[in-house]
Amino acid sequence: MLILGIDPGTATTGYGLVRLNGKGNEVVTWGLIETKKDGLKENRLDFIFEETLSLIKKHSPDVFVIEKVFFATNAKTAIAVGQAQGVMLLAASKAKVPVTEYAPGTIKKMITGSGRANKKDIQKHIRKILGNRVKSDAHKKTHFDNAADALAIALTHAFKLGEGVIKNV
Repeated sequence: MLILGIDPGTATTGYGLVRLNGKGNEVVTWGLIETKKDGLKENRLDFIFEETLSLIKKHSPDVFVIEKVFFATNAKTAIAVGQAQGVMLLAASKAKVPVTEYAPGTIKKMITGSGRANKKDIQKHIRKILGNRVKSDAHKKTHFDNAADALAIALTHAFKLGEGVIKNV
């Protein structure tokens, strides 16, 4: 089973692909979908939709796993992230890939052991779980936190399915 984890955002969306192989799981790839902050909102959303759909078509995941919508203190940010989530869900629907959602606290608890972990804790645990695969990957230029969150989302689904052993590729 191939799991596509998505950490939605309008400026930076992280993604991570994890394959379950019956003996555990392995990271296939991870990276970012980035939009220009000065671009028109509708163009940014279109770009996110097209890049998400392209990612799905390229890798043919069996499941699309995304963080559930949450309410933030900044309503403007929450609405923008909700719009990005909407176009990502539309891409999954167009590609006929089933969607699973997890609450942020569930993801944090599964990866770090604490439902109140912060972004740095997630990154630290993802680096510990994945080891050299994360350090040596070419995608380390910016916003690793978004890609780490996406991997955490994919791994949460793997752990929920009982595939808790990580194997690096």
